[in-house]
Amino acid sequence: MVEEEGLAVAQRPRDFDSACLMYSRRSNSNSWKIYNSLRNEFSYLDLPELKDAEILYSKDGWLLMARDNLPLFFFNPLTRQKFQLPPTDESFYSVCFTSPPTCSDCFVFGYFCSTTIGNIDFAIIEFGDEVWKTGSLDCDREEFWYSICPPVFKDGVYYCFDRRWGSFRVYDPSNDEWTICGHYPEAIEYEDEDEDEDEDEDEDEDDEDEDDDEHEDEDDDEDEDEDEEKETEEEEENDKKETKENYIVEVEGEIWGVFVTNNDRKVSVNKFDLSKKCWNKVESLGDKCLYVSFNGSFAEDCDGGSDRANKIYLNKFHGENGVWYSLSSGMYHSAGGDFASEDAYGLTHVDYGTWIKST
Repeated sequence: MVEEEGLAVAQRPRDFDSACLMYSRRSNSNSWKIYNSLRNEFSYLDLPELKDAEILYSKDGWLLMARDNLPLFFFNPLTRQKFQLPPTDESFYSVCFTSPPTCSDCFVFGYFCSTTIGNIDFAIIEFGDEVWKTGSLDCDREEFWYSICPPVFKDGVYYCFDRRWGSFRVYDPSNDEWTICGHYPEAIEYEDEDEDEDEDEDEDEDDEDEDDDEHEDEDDDEDEDEDEEKETEEEEENDKKETKENYIVEVEGEIWGVFVTNNDRKVSVNKFDLSKKCWNKVESLGDKCLYVSFNGSFAEDCDGGSDRANKIYLNKFHGENGVWYSLSSGMYHSAGGDFASEDAYGLTHVDYGTWIKST
């Protein structure tokens, strides 16, 4: 672990007085754009120490970042403190940390880019240690459709979201074991065909009347038509629920999911029931709002009467105005007040933006 010098205060602390979306200006790798959700304003920070770096995860005002093939490092955009982590042999596909590096219980966990649907290559380290602990899980027939969503740390274990089945692969570092939490189809059991059994089948079946055969053919045709109709209906239903974006967030000790579906980007919120291992729809956020991005999502309590309650802030803009989705209206709205729509057509999505929680 290496600590680098930081400033006592940020250059412009007003930029971070509320939840902010931070992303690099690609034309100038030293400059970062900050969107303040409270004031619906943009500002810019010149951060040469972050040249060519990308944000991998955000939590509690801290960023976990990477640059090319160099080691990961923590960075606080408010104080500009920087902490270097030991190197790894390869890059992370998805990673998280449990608490800020200034705390005594800070762990970093994630899985590498070499992870496939049949194999999970992962690593974990306690902040202050010099070497990562690495491992690999052979998923065998129980494929893991890994997601870019960072793992969620809860009750001492890490929940890794499976984007295909909507379930979780759970890693427990205390015993170095993986389990499945949620729906997963039973593994297919392959059986060897016994040709002898086919030869010993009752030959009386071949003596059935032709009329019966004709009726069976008609029944088979009807069954095939019904099967085709069912398959078509299932495909249409799947198309209706095609998930384009998914975000997993820990809310007061519970795991919530924000799912954005289809080309029109309909938004729904669900809560994962750990006892029944299933998702339940959330009709209202109550006095909370959510900030969701691929590399960091969180919930915030809103003051009584706050107009931020029951809203989901995403990486989307209408012109220069930030956009949220209201669970009350079931529509997208712009902070500028001139946009309201049931779909997201015409909105700009910032792919590399990450929400930062105000501290």
